[in-house]
Order: sequence, then structure tokens, then C-alpha cells
Amino acid sequence: MAGGGEELKLLGMWASPFALRAKLALSFKGLSYDYVEEDFKNKSDVLLSSNPVHKKVPVLIHKGNPICESQVIVQYIDEVFPDAGVTLLPADPHDRAVARFWAAYIDEKLFSAWILVFRSKTEEEKAEAVKQTFAVVEKLEGALSECSKGKPFFGGDTVGYVDVVLGGFVAWVHAIEEVFGLNQFDAAKTPLLAAWLERFDELDAVKEVMPDIGRLVELAKMRQAQAAGAAAAAAERWIAMAGGGDDLKMLGVYVSPFPLRVKLALSFKGLSFEYVEEDLHNKSDLLVSSNPVHKRTPVLIHNGKPISESMVIVQYLDEAFPGADAALLPSDPLDRAVARFWASYIDDKLFSAWKMVFKGKTEEEKAEGRKQTFAVAETLEGALRECSKGKPFFGGDAVGYVDVALGGFVPWVHAMEELFGLKQFDAAKTPLLAAWLERVGELEAYKAVMPDAGMMIEFKKKQAQEAAAAAAAAAAAEA
Repeated sequence: MAGGGEELKLLGMWASPFALRAKLALSFKGLSYDYVEEDFKNKSDVLLSSNPVHKKVPVLIHKGNPICESQVIVQYIDEVFPDAGVTLLPADPHDRAVARFWAAYIDEKLFSAWILVFRSKTEEEKAEAVKQTFAVVEKLEGALSECSKGKPFFGGDTVGYVDVVLGGFVAWVHAIEEVFGLNQFDAAKTPLLAAWLERFDELDAVKEVMPDIGRLVELAKMRQAQAAGAAAAAAERWIAMAGGGDDLKMLGVYVSPFPLRVKLALSFKGLSFEYVEEDLHNKSDLLVSSNPVHKRTPVLIHNGKPISESMVIVQYLDEAFPGADAALLPSDPLDRAVARFWASYIDDKLFSAWKMVFKGKTEEEKAEGRKQTFAVAETLEGALRECSKGKPFFGGDAVGYVDVALGGFVPWVHAMEELFGLKQFDAAKTPLLAAWLERVGELEAYKAVMPDAGMMIEFKKKQAQEAAAAAAAAAAAEA
């Protein structure tokens, strides 16, 4: 094998299509490496220290240096070992850009369509997911025609970058057909992809690393059974709690921290709900009629009755569904009062300090906003010490009311660090909050509803550009 003297270690999980990509790249390049199978329920210290941001596989460790994210790893391997095995990325810059585009498309569209297939609860949802999957596959048929130029692979005569990226999903293509009867690469509809799949499966470098399809099928069926059991148990619990079916609908805006609080409360309580994304430039009649005073989100509609304001909704959920999973408010009246105090403090002080950072017109105003932000964080450090009593969360051993109140701001905590270099929960200055932020981020109920911080960043940049353009237009009009 190539790469003699190179110290390569791969942290992966046998069923992960992303870890398989790294294995495929290493196999096509003919590189030797040590493989470490990770247990997601008990992640190793090596994984946590090597990928402290996402704490997930794959991670490639080369001469002690960790590289994370599957596509990043594949490109790294191709660049560091240019003479080993096949060259994965094209030499031409435009061809490289095209390959990266289709690789990103595969992750964004194909994987998300699959998630819908796996998680669909009704036949209508499943049909929509299948429809999306076939639409993506048809696009990939065109991509193969474009990239291959009539040759066997996306990379031409030999496998390339897109082949490896899509190849990571091949085992699951076969498993999904077995579990759901979904033949995605059908010779009648997508003949190029069907032929590609057959050729790819026959490559020795693929056979060396491809997981057992039967084992994937069993894993998928087990996950389905677990999800069905959990859904049935939740349905029984909700019916028992409310004396019948509860109709919960939530109106929100993706980037707002206040609807996120409600999503967190619903998630921590284990309650299902219908979500409606509102356009604040064109508010729905339902929003305006449900919250005629403020005409803003979030609004929770429970059995036809609207409840407005995020922390009012959180308390309502805790009181209306007392037997549902986590109790958010403490049972002791004094502890409840303390929790409500700190939730109010977060809205009053943290949010107002952030607005100064976002909207400050001068460097002095922004500096004052930063100063106030750090002062608030220091006060919240004390609040966490007081409320947690040495336990992991404001609510003690489990998340509580203040965790939800502050939790709504978590994606913006990350976004503000990226936008303004403002690390508010610094382990050196506020170690308890820094540890809290990490723990909250690992909770499954949190992950289920948390928006992407990258979208927050893009949203804020776009807002800033629009504000600058409006200011320039106003100045030009006055001139």
C-alpha cells in the first residue's frame, strides 16, 4: 500500500455513509490506515478531542492532526497524497468546481430526502419523501451525463470526487430498496446511474470497504421499530394526559430565538406539533388573528385556542401537560419564582445588549454592547451556580425553565461569535456556562429542533447589507 511511513488513523462508524466516503477515498488511493470503530452512545476521548465542534465521525488523524467532515477529508487525502492511486479531483479548476457543486448537492438534497423517507409517519409524508428522492436522482442522472462525458464514472475513465461522495451512500441505496421497496437507480428511469451503480459495486477498492447490506437492513428495521414504539408510547401518553387527542400548532420564524424556546419546550416535553413558518413581510391571517395585539411569533394554538409570548407558552405547556416527560418549572414556589426571575433577566438584559451589538451605529456603541453582554454573561454564571446547585443544568439534573429560556438564544451565541468574534460563554471567564453550552448541544431533544447557525449568519449578513443599501440610498436622496 502507498503512504509508507505516514501515520493515518480513521475514526468511523460502520453504518455511516460519511465514514464510508473516507474509507473509499483511502481505498482508491491505496493508503494504509488504522481504523477505530466509534460507539455513538459512548464516544471516545479521542473523538471528542479530535472533533470538539461536532463530536461526530468521520475524523481522519494524520501525523497527530485531526481532519473532520467527510468531503473535507476526501479532498485532504487527494491533496496530501497526489501520487497515490487515482486522482479524485479534476485538474481543471472549473471541473473541480462542478464536482464540488454536485458533491454538495448530494449531501443537501439526497440525504435530506432519505431522512424524510425514514422519518415519515404517514403514507402521505412517505409519498412526498419518495417523490423528492426521485427528483434528486433525476438531477444526478443529468450530472453523471455532464461530468462523465460518456465515460463510465463521474470522474471519467476512473472514479473521481463525485463518485466517492455518492459512493458513500451506495450501501444505503441497496438497503433502502430492501426496506422500503424504493429502487432509486432504476434502469428504466435513470439508465446511466443504474449502470454506474453496477460498475461501482464491482470495483475491488469498493468491495474491500463496503459494509454488509444485510446488516444495514437489520439496523434500519430496528430503528423503524424503535421509532414506531416510541411514537405509540407517546400517543398513549398524550391521550392519557389530555383525555383525548391534542391539536398543537405552532407559528414561528426560523431565525427567531423566541419560537425556538417553544420548540425546545415541546421537544423536551415529547409533544408532537404542526409547525407553520411565518413570513414577517407577509404575515398570515392566522397569525394576525391569533395574536392581534403584537402580531408576532411565537404563537401556540392548542385545540383552537391561541397562546402568545414565548415564556408564557413555555409555562402553559408545562402546566397543560404535567405528565409529559420533563417538568420544566420547579415544584417549590420559591424556586419557581427564582427561575422566572432569571428568565426575565435573560430577555431584559441579554437580548437588549445583543441589540446594541447588532444595531450600534458607532464603534463606541458596539463596544458598549459587548461590555454589557459580558457583564450579563458573568451574572448568568452566578445564576447557573445558584439554580443548578452543582448539577449540570439550571433545572438541576435535567433541563428546566431557565435552560429553555436561555436555550432559545444558543444558535445566536454561536452565530455572534462567528459574526463579531464575541465569545460570550468563555471557558476561562464563565466555565459553568461554557460547560452548560456544550452539554445542552448534545441533548437529542435540542438537536431535534435546533436551527443551523450558518443560516443565522447568512440571515444577519443579508440584513446588514440591506440596511447599508437603504442608508446609502437615503443619503443619496438627501444630497
